[in-house]
Amino acid sequence: MKKVTIISIVAFSLVLAICASSAIAQEIAVKVIDPPRSQIEVRRSYKVVGTASIPSGTHLWVLTRREDFEGVWWPQNEGKVDPVSKSWKVSVNFGNPDDIGWNFDLAVIVVGNSQHALLKNYRINAMKTGDWRPIEMPKLLAAPVLLMVKKTGH
Repeated sequence: MKKVTIISIVAFSLVLAICASSAIAQEIAVKVIDPPRSQIEVRRSYKVVGTASIPSGTHLWVLTRREDFEGVWWPQNEGKVDPVSKSWKVSVNFGNPDDIGWNFDLAVIVVGNSQHALLKNYRINAMKTGDWRPIEMPKLLAAPVLLMVKKTGH
């Protein structure tokens, strides 16, 4: 009997967690304004601009990866959403000179506080040490906004 009760409690907790994340996902609206579409040509640096409506306690981040680096990403920075205009911007880097001619994926994601802390710590450590190894995509609160760009210059 105790096993059934424990299983029921765990199942109920999972249902509540799924409903809560579903409710949060419904409150999230992210739009990328620049680049205006996939397949545009970029140089090494680019300022990604957009608008977003995200709940308190969530954070918008931009990540990039070269198209052949499937499964891993480079966190670029948090996009701080202006509470009035809902706008945000993040300066990103697309690899080095050897990457000219490659397509890059760009992901705009929304994460909770714990994943935000991991991303923030990664970025601070990478800036201090120069160790910019890619990471796996963090746990997201909603589907990412994805675009692909082509690096054509340095």
